[in-house]
Amino acid sequence: MKLHYISTVDHIIHVMLPHLDAARARGWQVDIACHITRDPAISQAHCDTLYEVPLSRNPFHPRNLLAVWKLIKLIRKEKYDIVHCHNPSGGVYGRLAATLSGIKPLRVYTAHGFHFHPLGNRITNILFRAIESFAGRFLSDAVLVINQWDYEQAQKIMPPEHVYLTPGVGVSTDKFDPANVTEEQRQAIRNEFGVPEDGFLAVCIGEMIPRKGHDHAFGIFGQDTPANTVLVFVGEGPLREHLESEANKICAKQIKFAGFRRDIREILAACDVFLFPSLQEGLPCAVQEALAMEKPVICYGIRGCTDLVDESCGRVIDWIPSHMVMGAAFAGLCGMSAEERQAMGHSGREKMVEKYDRPKCVEAWLKIYDDLMPTSTHLTSPPGPLPQALASSLGKGETEKPSESPFPSEERVPGRGVGERLGGRGQ
Repeated sequence: MKLHYISTVDHIIHVMLPHLDAARARGWQVDIACHITRDPAISQAHCDTLYEVPLSRNPFHPRNLLAVWKLIKLIRKEKYDIVHCHNPSGGVYGRLAATLSGIKPLRVYTAHGFHFHPLGNRITNILFRAIESFAGRFLSDAVLVINQWDYEQAQKIMPPEHVYLTPGVGVSTDKFDPANVTEEQRQAIRNEFGVPEDGFLAVCIGEMIPRKGHDHAFGIFGQDTPANTVLVFVGEGPLREHLESEANKICAKQIKFAGFRRDIREILAACDVFLFPSLQEGLPCAVQEALAMEKPVICYGIRGCTDLVDESCGRVIDWIPSHMVMGAAFAGLCGMSAEERQAMGHSGREKMVEKYDRPKCVEAWLKIYDDLMPTSTHLTSPPGPLPQALASSLGKGETEKPSESPFPSEERVPGRGVGERLGGRGQ
């Protein structure tokens, strides 16, 4: 079985690494094609071959046409059984290439949050809705969505039988378990950020870009907020300088910027409340990790967040153009007893273990492949080469003469086996 992952850029591929590992554990060949923007070794460690293609996030950029041409030639050469696409640009142009290749692979698309949404611009909403409708109707065999709102919308604009609601990539509840963090580690984090012994630590994690709404987190510093509250932002992005400037106007001593960190689990263990003021999401991994670490979450009632958070494990607030609503919710949680917040934390973790534990989520995606592919092409044997009988039935026997690669050698990067991962990879 040959699986081809296509994405506009590689950071979405990094989210999907557990799925790639599971496919390779079945003995499948797994190749990736995307525009490489980060360390290629991360993707190489989880695939057979990594291909650079000039896809652009701008769906109207002319280089996307070159990417389609390269993808068509690659799909024809490799005769992939499944072409699984991600991101709006990669999703549309990847499925277009799979369709035009004439190979007739299974065309799968994962919407990591449609780019039309309730808080979106009306014109862009109309445009992206039309694009997703066309691709879902004419370029897809399966469209996978990861939240209830997208599922309902997808059923309205494309054949319902093509639409699958999945739990996303899930969260590693074994790793993100408060039992894995010692009290000494927890206290060391609180000391690093200058949290008083009886203080409250609020943490906000995410890339500092407009749609993440970091400035709304400043609203926790209202008149009802405990004076010993510390707010820590974790992450980098183009808005950091602006946010630091705003923080200096409010209470610089109580607002910290931790930058990029690899000890997310320990930071979550140390905090009292997790803030997630984002305005657009698919199914946020940061929220899943916080819930798995038994932390109450405050978020807006946007798609994805409402799939994860309810009154039993946090506070879902209506979005209004005022930062004060976040402050009122935070003050309410701070006014609870430690035991009440702990009970909310337990409820959140139970939900993650029951529904969003990573092995269950990965298996759900693989089952969709199995259900859609002909039974004769299932391959669940241990890792190794395709059996000769199966290879022949798929038209990939040893006697077939390989065609010339459409990619220069510098654009083809051999991957490593699942057991040969590079060290230092963050979650």
